[in-house]
Amino acid sequence: MSKKSNSKPQEIIEDTNNNIEELSEDQDFGNIESDPNEIDASSEELEGIDNLLLDRIREQPFKSPSEQEIVMKFPDEKDIISSLDLHKSSKKAEELPDIANKNVDELLASATAEMKAEQAGKEGIQVTPKPQHVRQKAKDEKSPAEKIATLACYLAIVALFTYLIMYASNQHDFSTAMGYEANTPVDGDYASVEKIETWWSKPAGNNTKFGVILVPSATITLGENSKSGVTRSVFYSYEEGLIGELRPKGDPFTHEFKDGKFLESGTNQITIHGTDGYSELAHFMYYRSQDENRWTVDVKEAPSTQTDINSFKSLAQAPIEPIRK
Repeated sequence: MSKKSNSKPQEIIEDTNNNIEELSEDQDFGNIESDPNEIDASSEELEGIDNLLLDRIREQPFKSPSEQEIVMKFPDEKDIISSLDLHKSSKKAEELPDIANKNVDELLASATAEMKAEQAGKEGIQVTPKPQHVRQKAKDEKSPAEKIATLACYLAIVALFTYLIMYASNQHDFSTAMGYEANTPVDGDYASVEKIETWWSKPAGNNTKFGVILVPSATITLGENSKSGVTRSVFYSYEEGLIGELRPKGDPFTHEFKDGKFLESGTNQITIHGTDGYSELAHFMYYRSQDENRWTVDVKEAPSTQTDINSFKSLAQAPIEPIRK
């Protein structure tokens, strides 16, 4: 018994000598002054250490890998369910980019439909989700106050545009009628003019202005309601004016009529030719190419030849048509 106890402490001492350098670096062993060779191997302290090591070896005996037991853990039902839940959550994570692009109302509707479908699948009842347009229609409905306010705004806009149109029409003349259009047939106090025919012709009298090659001409026809009196016919040009009024061109023509017939012609018609007109054909060509301005003939009436010129009253008018005869 003493030999065994002496041999084991001796081995411990040898291990201590081999690791003396490592122990010397530790602060806890830096102050050891005794020599390990001087330790008594037969002391009771070493025997206690030896007994402690033997007890630990007995408690945990060494086993080879072949002698060790291999423990196999098989998955139970809970593990399988948890793995399936993880798989479903990964699929839902992949669908997040598509969900981000959808409307919040659509997501809520689809989530509600899925929950109802799951409950119906468990209970065996099929639930049909409500159409989305019904919910959208309910959301877009306006209150009575909002409807009244909207209608009032529309009426105010219509009233404003109506006022602007009426104001503009009063300030400006938008009529398409030309100012030189004929007003025949017309009845006066003494004469009744049925129609006035106009054209351009070569000079027909000795009083024509020198150099004029075309003059305005007109035939005046009296109506059945004509009595007795005097007519005074004057040609006017649009090219010349004085203080905003047209200037007469050429000489005026005075004709007496009785019972609806001219004394000069013996009929209800009289033809007159102007004494002033165009001296160049190019002027007439321009006159014919536009319809904004026209020469006109004005027929006035009076009771007798003794009437003052300013006392003649305007009766009928007509434009000189851009045609040649």
